[in-house]
Amino acid sequence: EGPLSFEHIPPRSAFNDHRVTRFRDTDTLLGPDAVATGPIQQRGMGGYTLCPRCNNNTGSWYGKDFVEWCYQGMEILERMGGNPRFMYLHRLYPLRVLKQIVTMFFSVNGDGFRQQHQELVRFVLNREHKFLPPTYRFFLYYNTSSKSRAIGGVAMLRLKSHQMILPSEINYPPFGYVMTINSDPPDDRLAEISHFATYRYDEQVEVEVRMNVLPVETQFPGDYRTKDEIYRDAGIKPTEKE
Repeated sequence: EGPLSFEHIPPRSAFNDHRVTRFRDTDTLLGPDAVATGPIQQRGMGGYTLCPRCNNNTGSWYGKDFVEWCYQGMEILERMGGNPRFMYLHRLYPLRVLKQIVTMFFSVNGDGFRQQHQELVRFVLNREHKFLPPTYRFFLYYNTSSKSRAIGGVAMLRLKSHQMILPSEINYPPFGYVMTINSDPPDDRLAEISHFATYRYDEQVEVEVRMNVLPVETQFPGDYRTKDEIYRDAGIKPTEKE
């Protein structure tokens, strides 16, 4: 128990250093062309989520290598005109990258998340700790959207024709990250990186991941429909959008 420090999600040096406007709950119901009307965060996306000790430790253990991961990913996006089909990164620390991703998911989930998932607590707070139960799976996609999602919790969504488990998701260019617990990924186009947990903390390797650029138009995790697909599903014609 104690005061919390501001945690950038993702780290500030990973391009998260400019003003962002948060969506209100009512904004998310207005469709993909909705404009965020919530509070403005001048120093980037994030919140008061971690105690100073955890913030400082995870930042010093994993932050620098996660930022390098993001810089290389952004370079590939720019070099390929925003439409790459794979990612080939040079000399990175996969375990450190994954631990930073898990740290970010602690920040977007509620207080009870830590109590329910002690295995993830040990994974993050012991920098040498390897491996995770198959219960936890992590996925990746390229993200070029001006909209970001930082959504915790896992919920069941029942539609007319089927049901799906909504994952936790964080996206901020150049990547989007998805965590599932006891469920399959919400979209087959996501690239799995759960195996990053098998590397040692000091193991530096070349990484190749094949992935897709997925659109982010709504605030619903696991939703990668284009604007046209969203309006089509809602039964709205192009002339009605105008």
